[in-house]
Amino acid sequence: MSHAPARSRLRPALALLLSGGAALWFAWDVDWAPLWTTLKAVRLSWIGAAAAIVLFEFVLRALRWHVLLRPLGAPHPKVSDLFVAQIVGASANTLFPLRAGEIARPVVAARRCGKPLSAVVATAVMERVYDLFGLLCVLLLMTATLGDAMSTAGPEEQVLIRNLTRYGSMFGLFAMGCMAVFFVLATREHAARETFGRILLLGPPPVRRLFMGLFDGFVAGLGNARDLRGLVQAGLLSIWMWVDGAIAIWCLFQAFSMPLPFGAACFTAVAIALTVALPQAPGFLGVFHVAMEKTMLLWGQAESQAEGFAIVFWAVSFLPVTMLGLSALWREGLAIDDLKDVKVLGQRTPDASDTTT
Repeated sequence: MSHAPARSRLRPALALLLSGGAALWFAWDVDWAPLWTTLKAVRLSWIGAAAAIVLFEFVLRALRWHVLLRPLGAPHPKVSDLFVAQIVGASANTLFPLRAGEIARPVVAARRCGKPLSAVVATAVMERVYDLFGLLCVLLLMTATLGDAMSTAGPEEQVLIRNLTRYGSMFGLFAMGCMAVFFVLATREHAARETFGRILLLGPPPVRRLFMGLFDGFVAGLGNARDLRGLVQAGLLSIWMWVDGAIAIWCLFQAFSMPLPFGAACFTAVAIALTVALPQAPGFLGVFHVAMEKTMLLWGQAESQAEGFAIVFWAVSFLPVTMLGLSALWREGLAIDDLKDVKVLGQRTPDASDTTT
């Protein structure tokens, strides 16, 4: 008997357990009276500004994806179509565990843009690599802007800053390594194809044809790696996106009257990026809140302010884009459960074989 169904149930269960435990930990010691007082005192104009800035990040993501898809040639996708795919993917990440949006996003984009799915998946992978590059840049900005705050920080803050720097740098180095691999695949496509073909000789002909088609589509999607102008544009948009996120966090500092420097906003952006990489339940409930509360406490904020900031930051980060994503699903004629079914999403989506002869 296959153990695959058991494993497929185990992973969501572990994610729910992790998030549920974190949510209980967050709520257990909350003193609701001062928390409510803190929430009533926040400045709504700054929260509105933060929400708008967070939504603008998805416009930047759509623009970057447009750059990554440009080497695939005509018909060129519309930025509006890519924006829809981005918010649908973000909604799926919020509504379902294990980052289901990473599957839904390229499938919806391929469906709307009429591009081979394997090529779109390759550009979606490149997006994540560019995200790691942007994370590294914000990490460097954090180090440059914190200045005296790092030297005067307490022992716990210094340990956390060192850990963030270490792990953020590791992610950045990983991104650079991935970009090098993409460049080799894109610029030495013939040699890479021959090598991959020799490996596939170990399999039966139907498997060889399938995987060679996937390989060709994936390499086609890496065209940005040999486009110097596209590399620069995608890199600059990635930096802009991550700085955009830090600006949104800084706006929330103002909403809560927290006298924290912009470097602390960069610090928080990196911290939450590493936190949401963990397997979690739908909505990122629990783990997100605990991470933000502890981060604000380390920056010397009152407990009620730290708890209030965690709640508001979660709402600003996930509620607006999820509502937009649900609206986009309705216009697409899809149900929420369709996000879990690649076959439903993939109807009329070109497959890898469309790019092969």
